[in-house]
Amino acid sequence: MAALLASGFFKAGWRTTLLVDFEASENRALIDPGVPISILGDSHAGSVVALTGFLRSQKPDVVLAIGGAANVKLSVARLLAGGQSRIVLSYHGRSDVGRGRLGHLSYSFAPWLARRANAVVCVSDGLLEHLRDDWKAPPNKLTRIYNPVSVEHAIPASRSDLLQRPPVILGVGRLNPEKSFAALVQAIPHLPPDARVVIFGEGPERDNLLVLAKQLGVVDRLELPGYRDDPWPCYAQARCFALTSRREAFGNVVVEALASGLPVVSTRSGGPDEILEHGRVGSLVDDGDIDALARAINQALANPGDPAPRIARARSFDAQAAISSYLGLFNTILTRQ
Repeated sequence: MAALLASGFFKAGWRTTLLVDFEASENRALIDPGVPISILGDSHAGSVVALTGFLRSQKPDVVLAIGGAANVKLSVARLLAGGQSRIVLSYHGRSDVGRGRLGHLSYSFAPWLARRANAVVCVSDGLLEHLRDDWKAPPNKLTRIYNPVSVEHAIPASRSDLLQRPPVILGVGRLNPEKSFAALVQAIPHLPPDARVVIFGEGPERDNLLVLAKQLGVVDRLELPGYRDDPWPCYAQARCFALTSRREAFGNVVVEALASGLPVVSTRSGGPDEILEHGRVGSLVDDGDIDALARAINQALANPGDPAPRIARARSFDAQAAISSYLGLFNTILTRQ
């Protein structure tokens, strides 16, 4: 996401530098070659020192922190550096979803951090409400900008395409407890005998999911192929997409599924509710209700509906929309006294 935004800012005419804690090949592959990448260092203290030096020497107009730990480090560095740089913090996940110590501090100190920032971005209305109501961040500093999702390489399916596909239910995400893929495995016995669940991703729950599938007698109907750099062929194999997260601040994979034309079944987990317009372009079920999950999947398999509204909804989250919103926010805070 950082590389996508940085490239967009650069193409819009802003001189942009991407600051990262450590070298990552995916940044080089995704970012515009005109955007320099500066390595701060992978220790928290060292990166704060390096960031402080960058603020003092380069005096940027605006600095955007992406994620909880970055919010804390940027706030401390700006305090140490002084100067006139405006800072924008951003929150991409709820406080009750696993994160490191600095990530938790970004919530514990949310009122202090937000008051000292020029603006705070939340990636969904639900996350904004969480930060405002549960962590008492000042409302006048908060704004919502949805995550940018690059959908130009999607392979959109027609209704006839979907009906011709085998009954494959797709899941995409890290195999951890928060994603609750166990619920999707538990739904398999309630699906047609020829239906298969394919989950792309890696994580600590992999073995547990296989054990659960074996206990339910459906291990031959569950596939865990691992992580894929290019997600679009994965969506092109499926007739339906399911998300079973307990909490999801946004849900990029939901947008990707919609862009592919797939009917989406999701738990009511926050961000996906907004993406699906509270049930208008997808089905929502309560977390833990396996029967409702299976019913919704069965309905999507039997009648995938018209992909056109889903594809149109996905396009409203394209990268350019987010980039324009961020640049509008930057211009606003730069003109304030």
